[in-house]
Formats: sequence, structure tokens, C-alpha cells
Amino acid sequence: MKKQGLIILVCCLLLTMVSYAQSVNRDPFNKEISFTTENDAYLLKKADAYYTNGFFVKETRAIERRGMKLIRSFEFGQMIYTPLKEAYTSVKDIDRPYCGYLFAKLDQTSFPEVGSVLQYGASLGIVGPASFGEDVQNGYHKLLGYSRFAGWNTQVRDAAGIDLNLLYSRTALAYSDWLKFMPVGEAKLGSTFTNASLGAYTCLGEFSENANSALWNARVDSKQGEEKTELFFYWYPQVILQAYNATVEGGLFNKGDSAVLGKTKRWMFQQAWGLCFAKGRWTTRLAIVYQSREAEAQKNPQRYGSIQLGYRMH
Repeated sequence: MKKQGLIILVCCLLLTMVSYAQSVNRDPFNKEISFTTENDAYLLKKADAYYTNGFFVKETRAIERRGMKLIRSFEFGQMIYTPLKEAYTSVKDIDRPYCGYLFAKLDQTSFPEVGSVLQYGASLGIVGPASFGEDVQNGYHKLLGYSRFAGWNTQVRDAAGIDLNLLYSRTALAYSDWLKFMPVGEAKLGSTFTNASLGAYTCLGEFSENANSALWNARVDSKQGEEKTELFFYWYPQVILQAYNATVEGGLFNKGDSAVLGKTKRWMFQQAWGLCFAKGRWTTRLAIVYQSREAEAQKNPQRYGSIQLGYRMH
């Protein structure tokens, strides 16, 4: 998967250069469609394990209510998880359960005060064979000539879930429009994921205020305004307390039979290093994500790459 990762990365960089050459359209873009793909292969790793693949499509719209800018987004996505080893001879070979997660999510983001971000939403999803995780992974492994993971018959069983999410952030420190520091608190409550996290964004470069920044997918707007090109690096570390994770422990109300499940590790550490460029209709984001062990039996931490491309329209 090395070649495919490089090809995607090069395509995104080329699109970025093309977008930079375009003249800025001053009319407001109130809609955006974005595509995000995540895979450990983008880091040119030989191993394909743990969070092995993710693909997300998001539609974002800007609306105005009582003079306040609101952003509503609908996202559809899939995430695929496997253990470290492709071979399967016994339960000991599965240090992290096989699982696919398919979901649809609705979010609303507001900016109640200057520098603040409030986001809340809900998602409906399913883990297990109905998520098509096995089919998708086997399909692209066959297409690219890679071997199959042998233990998908032990995967987490079908279980639907509803989850609520809440996020709040506020700029705590800003210096001369090229450096800012933003603490972030986030919580999820539901039958698929229940957790809480504390983290902080450190951004360095050229960026807009939060209500218009690509950092928060907020470059869409319902009214005409000054448009600023953004090009910045960011670092986002998080400490996460997990109470429940259905991709590890199985469905909250339906564990199923013959599934090899695990125990969720209560404390996790995650950090992302990213580069974001946004101008005119286009946004490109590239990130490297490090995540400590998600399950108690998981032998190693994991790293993966994330690539996002967004296009705005009227």
C-alpha cells in the first residue's frame, strides 16, 4: 500500500498548488463537501494493523440564526480495526478485536463568543459484519495484491448504537495572528463510545479567527465577507479517559456468540501533527496521528496518516 499512499499524497499536493493559483471568488461559499481518508500505509509502514483504514464523506452548510453563524454538517463514514497479526491460529493471536464501524453523524457548530467554539451532535452506527469492514478490507487487499487477515470470523458481532457528542474550545492565547493556543474539552456518551478527553491545539502560521477557520471546517459562510488564505501547522495532544468502546468490547446490549472481544484500556494518549492549507474553494489537510494502546491486550501503540480534501460551493 506504499505506492497508493504516495500517489494520494502527491495528488493532494498538486490540487493544493492548483487551488493556490486560482483567483479568489469574493462571493460567499455556503456549502462544502470534504473527503477524508486515513490509513497507516500513508506513513509507509510495512505493517497493517489496529486502526487500519477509515474513509469519511462530510457535507457542511453555513446558516445564520439571530445574527449568529451556525454550521451544520452531515458525515458518513467507516472505520476498520484488526489485530497486529494477519495469521490466526488461536485466540492469543488477536490482541485487538476485529471490528468494522459504519456510521452517520449530524453536528452543529456555533461560535457564541469571540474565540469560542461549541459543537454538539449525534451519530447512529453499527459495529459487526453489517458494517462491511471485512468486505471492504478484503476487497482492497485483493485489488492491491495483499494477503487477507485470517480471523474475521471472530469479529465483533452486529450491534447498533446511538451516541451523543459535545465539544467546547476557546482561544486562550494568541500572538500577532500567527500563533494561538486553544484548550479543547470533548465528551461522548452512548452505546458505541463513552469517553471524555482534554487536549489543546497549538497553531503556528497564517490562520483566520475560529468562526472562519478551516481548523473547525468553518470557511463556509452565508453572507459575504473578507476571505483570508490560511496556511498553518498544528499540534493537538489529548488525554482520553475511556469508559466504553464497542469496537473493543462488543455491543453494549449484544455481545453475540463466538466473537473474540477485549477489554478497553481506560487511559489513552493521542496526538496529531498536521498541516492545513485553505484558499478560495479548496482546503487540504495532512496529518500524522499517534495513539497509545486502545485495548488492554494490544501489544503496540499505533500511527497512521490522514488526508483531507474539501471543496466549497455556492
